Amino acid sequence: MQKAIGLDQNKNQTIFISTDASGDDVYHLKKSVVLFVLRQSLLESGREAFDMVIRSLYEKYRCEISDCFEKPEYLVDVLRYVYDGSYETIVESMKQSLDKFAQEGAIKEFLEKISP
Repeated sequence: MQKAIGLDQNKNQTIFISTDASGDDVYHLKKSVVLFVLRQSLLESGREAFDMVIRSLYEKYRCEISDCFEKPEYLVDVLRYVYDGSYETIVESMKQSLDKFAQEGAIKEFLEKISP
């Protein structure tokens, strides 16, 4: 059985979460959703800033954006650097997009860790 959840009504995107999925599969699905929203939020603020975040993550931590779900402190540090300490708009954009998932364990924890 699958449950449809709209990720962003403005863009008509829907994610299907299988209620039969294993815990590991659900975790990876949540991670994928968060990383998709992170990329989307960063790109909305401009391609130059997006590229700078990607470059800074690698230069400072030797990681990629895909590592940020497990290491949100890396993301916070880089966002503070790229956005001169004011990265609230990125976090707010993510919170709005993830509203329907905000109480899901790993997603809730991630959002709490990146919130200013």
